[in-house]
Amino acid sequence: MRLNLLHLLRLFFASLLLQASWSFHSVQSLGFLFTVLTGIERKKREDFLAQNSRIFFNTHPYMAGFIIGAVIKGYENNEDAESLRKHIMVGQSTFASTGDMLFWQTIRPATALLGVILGLKFGIIGPIISLILYNILHLYFRFYGFVAGYNEGWDVIYTLKGKKFLLTQRIFETVGAFLTGLLPVVLNKDLNLIFLIPLSGVFLILLWKRVAPILILTFVFILIIINLVLL
Repeated sequence: MRLNLLHLLRLFFASLLLQASWSFHSVQSLGFLFTVLTGIERKKREDFLAQNSRIFFNTHPYMAGFIIGAVIKGYENNEDAESLRKHIMVGQSTFASTGDMLFWQTIRPATALLGVILGLKFGIIGPIISLILYNILHLYFRFYGFVAGYNEGWDVIYTLKGKKFLLTQRIFETVGAFLTGLLPVVLNKDLNLIFLIPLSGVFLILLWKRVAPILILTFVFILIIINLVLL
């Protein structure tokens, strides 16, 4: 069975219930099994459930699609149950740590800061933009995970080293760091904006090039002193 758009949409909506039921023994396993069974042919569902009913599953919810897609592919290719469980164990820990770093540590703080800064200037529109941006990103990764997992099988784990993941993380790391510095600037109504705008560009370049933190802090300190002198 090939995953067409209808199957992908069913998997996607089923995956939104991944955390609907938790277990102390197996954490997200009920949601995981429910989603996988959605993508497996009806005549094979009982066999899969019999082999994996007590499986342990716990990963980042936005990244679960990569594992579930690979599981469906492996089961269709008659991968034995023991091999499937080993791949699931490796995959869930890998995608859990990557998802935590990408979303909880990088994207969520950056979009939240953006919402705060825009909210200070434009009111309710700030949080709305923040929520829209964050949900576009996380829903994209949820859906894309099924496609990548099914097409690449267990090789999907190597996508974590791909340009898409690394570039996304680097962009939001840079934006988050920049917005952290911008927040107190926005609160300072006496700031010299003519001075700030070009030097903000230099600051972004330093962040993007991953210049040593001590140099960036020195640069910021110099900016503060110069700005105080010009006021």
